[in-house]
Amino acid sequence: MLSEKALQLIAEQRRRYIESMPAKRKAIAQCLDQVNTATRNGETDLCDKLFQQVHRLAGSAGSYGFEKLGQAASVVDHYLIANSQETSNLRELQDMLQNLLDEIDHIIGSHG
Repeated sequence: MLSEKALQLIAEQRRRYIESMPAKRKAIAQCLDQVNTATRNGETDLCDKLFQQVHRLAGSAGSYGFEKLGQAASVVDHYLIANSQETSNLRELQDMLQNLLDEIDHIIGSHG
């Protein structure tokens, strides 16, 4: 069993993670805007920042008890890897990103 001090440390790290959600959401939303612009312009290049943000969330969310967030991020992460950060179906990516943003919004709303 973990000591009280260890439990407090874990709780503090989780609190900081939750506090970082608005910044993570903003970065992903900005990338979604770029994807939307790319869609309108017929472009297929995706932003590297998106991949980095999503990849980090996919790896870290479950560690902090946010399995649904981790799953949503993993879906986008795997999609970006499989498509080498280029895609011809940007609408599918937009939907996945919106799902990810919705999950972040849920966390912010539940813990804010």
